[in-house]
Amino acid sequence: MKYLVQPWKHQIDALERASRTRDFALFNQMGTGKTATAINILRTKYYEAGRVRRTLVLCPPIVIENWYREFGVHSKLQPKVVKLTGPGTKRVKTFDEKVLTDDGIPFGPIKDRQDVIVVTNYESLNMPKLFKLLLDWKPEILVVDEVHRCKSIKAKRTKATIKLADLAEHRYILTGTPILKDQLDLFALFRILDKGETFGQNFYAFRGTYFYDRNSGMPSQKHFPDWRPLPGSSEKISEAMSKKSVHVTKEACLDLPPLIRKEYSVELSAEQRRLYDEMKKDFVTYVGQDACVATIALTKAQRMQQIVSGYISLERSPSGERYNRKLDNPRAEALKQILSEILSHSKCLIWAVWKENYEAIREVCNDLGASFVEVHGEISSKDKSANVDRFTKDPNCRVFIGHPGSGGIGINLVAASYSIFYSRNFSLEQDLQAEARNHRGGSEIHEKITRIDLVASGTIDEVVTKRLAQKQEIADKVLKDLASEI
Repeated sequence: MKYLVQPWKHQIDALERASRTRDFALFNQMGTGKTATAINILRTKYYEAGRVRRTLVLCPPIVIENWYREFGVHSKLQPKVVKLTGPGTKRVKTFDEKVLTDDGIPFGPIKDRQDVIVVTNYESLNMPKLFKLLLDWKPEILVVDEVHRCKSIKAKRTKATIKLADLAEHRYILTGTPILKDQLDLFALFRILDKGETFGQNFYAFRGTYFYDRNSGMPSQKHFPDWRPLPGSSEKISEAMSKKSVHVTKEACLDLPPLIRKEYSVELSAEQRRLYDEMKKDFVTYVGQDACVATIALTKAQRMQQIVSGYISLERSPSGERYNRKLDNPRAEALKQILSEILSHSKCLIWAVWKENYEAIREVCNDLGASFVEVHGEISSKDKSANVDRFTKDPNCRVFIGHPGSGGIGINLVAASYSIFYSRNFSLEQDLQAEARNHRGGSEIHEKITRIDLVASGTIDEVVTKRLAQKQEIADKVLKDLASEI
């Protein structure tokens, strides 16, 4: 089989290993070319069968277009790729026209239906009519991209994915972060991968075999489980995983430019400092007669993050109606100063987690006369893809404004040599994904990649930035530590 684009050595090694097993997991770090590797694995299966085998690719919504493009780059299969997007009725219509029929003439038996590659997002699993069509179509090969989104064995998404996986002859799963919290995450991933061949079909049996509850001796009324690996079990889990998975880091397999991390200290305005200190102390602060109230540690932490990022969420008295109010915010001025220094010679990604931040960032870009695109929850899937294209290809488009959850997954933004984290949430996954958008294969066109975190000194900004830099997921346990620190 000839390659349209010569793979890297680690990709060839993965192809060779995948050819020796029915199912395979690509756990390579983000930016190492997992999609291209998966497409070449599929090509080998099609070559062996002498035809395109019925293939279903599940992925996050913004990655659908990327999969379509990658099929065009690494194969001649793009005409066989069917994208299922939009409302449920549109997806069903597309499936009926492009997967189940040919020239308007319905096929009869399922085995005679179109052998195509269907690429869709996980939302399709929540559309009953479409999900039934997918089950009836009976994909021969299932590819699950960003499979860590199915780490909860109790989630509807995971259960639906398992139903499809059990129908397939070959299964391939992809993620750069198979373990975000602890090794318990692995059970659902491998249940999808191999029907339980590696770790069984019962989660509780898996947990009982490899883990123990550190808090099992606590009184029942105070007990909360704290599952830890039994002595030697981590090694056993790793050994079992290695039989049908591969994991490489960017540093080990790619000649990437250095990733430089910088923190840019941002002062709070007098208004921000007053509101922040009141929220930190009393879980409540006021603007006039309207209150901003936090009732639990997580909400408190989020309210404090919002304040340092430049706005506050308030409740009108006495109606209780919520609204957001902009604050005097030196952070926007700091962003303006940084961009004024770099945009003449570099493109830049700006990541923010609150929609109110986007307005402030837009104002900065407009003041500088900098052309920009946006990819976040307020932008349609179609426009997201068009915006990524424009940022990549248009030399005059200098800034990409994105949310790490929607713009930080599965897309290539190596045109930028800078990324600025304007605000952050608690998600390690999203932080890693966003960082990898321009520090990946292809970024060697730059001498270095620079990440800049805007951090308000003496605030929750410092705590969260530190945790994420240490690759710590800010989950329940860490949040308890966080609450004590703030």
